[in-house]
Amino acid sequence: MKELWHGYVDIGLIHSMAYPATGKGDGPYAETLRNISNDLFFGAVEIRRPADAQTKEKAKKVTEVSGIRVVLAGQPPLLGGKLNLNAENNEERKKAIEDVKKSIDDAVYFNAEKVIVLSGPHPGAEKKETALKLLIESLKELSAYAKEKSKIFSLETFDDTIDKKCLIGVSEDSVKLAEEVKKTYSNFGLTIDLSHLPLLNEKSEYALETVKSCLNHVHVGNCYMKDKTNPAYGDVHPRFGYPGSENGAAELAEFLRALFKIGYLKNTMSAKPPIVSFEVKPVGDEDPEAVIASAKRTWKAAWALV
Repeated sequence: MKELWHGYVDIGLIHSMAYPATGKGDGPYAETLRNISNDLFFGAVEIRRPADAQTKEKAKKVTEVSGIRVVLAGQPPLLGGKLNLNAENNEERKKAIEDVKKSIDDAVYFNAEKVIVLSGPHPGAEKKETALKLLIESLKELSAYAKEKSKIFSLETFDDTIDKKCLIGVSEDSVKLAEEVKKTYSNFGLTIDLSHLPLLNEKSEYALETVKSCLNHVHVGNCYMKDKTNPAYGDVHPRFGYPGSENGAAELAEFLRALFKIGYLKNTMSAKPPIVSFEVKPVGDEDPEAVIASAKRTWKAAWALV
């Protein structure tokens, strides 16, 4: 593309991934959020719930003053608490639902546009249909709650066999579930992440074409699959171009072309175009700022190839 991406897309960054020290909603949360919000490259940021009221207040001031768009990431508390939206045990499922409602409430506090979650673990083939029904019940309840708060609600697809081993990952299953929820709740949809496609053995064009009717959010990142002893193995989101990894500028360009093809990306000339968020995380002692710079350079290289 000879044109810049402005008007086509707002580029986001997932805060707790880029700065792992904030992964529990604490640490240098507001300070690192300020780094992202003050960087004009980013039009959006995805944040998890802050751990305490003081951090929450400081963080809101940062996002409010900077004017950056906010997405609320409900996945980290679910994963950290081992909470399961498709749990067979009703009390366990209720705990997961109540946790997501807290994320939706924080979305209101931060004036966030969307809330993203993930399914629970895949229970195995014998219990899959039961788990899907339970997940649909949970998502309908949460979509209703989000709709009351004027929030878009989204389920991110993850791998089903390698790392997170989630119930919802494969694109065909994902779209069937999403279409069922969308019959009643138009604010619901799917989040697709480029990082997860190699883990699902799916190509960009196939996955995006399959889910296009329900796609309402997008992540881009990388994964590593070659050696289980490597610290980047699985769903760890190493930087683009990490040695032996799956995604670089060429793969990101292929993904962007597919987003254009299905109409998710187009020249909207809107103040709020679609968001595409980077999900990149330092491996070992890598510097977070260098990893973020690498992501920005990869975007520029990929955009030039589209």
